[in-house]
Amino acid sequence: IKPIPKYLQDNKKALKAISWAFRNDLRVYPTPNGNEYHIVIESGLKRIKSPNTYKKEEITEKLWDIYLHYYDKHLEKVGYES
Repeated sequence: IKPIPKYLQDNKKALKAISWAFRNDLRVYPTPNGNEYHIVIESGLKRIKSPNTYKKEEITEKLWDIYLHYYDKHLEKVGYES
């Protein structure tokens, strides 16, 4: 049995994370590369493309991991949920 992904374990936090990201002009999305995908992270005018590629089965979880990572960094910085 496959473990439950982090974004499904605490979906309230995941929804807060993605809402925070959108309000703060942070976007994370896949771009195709053959049968796999790169991840692009946009923040304002900055754009970063991952050097790694991900399979279709793992891309959704990776995108949520990134949103949660940035949200957690924000929480550490300000000390409270927004």
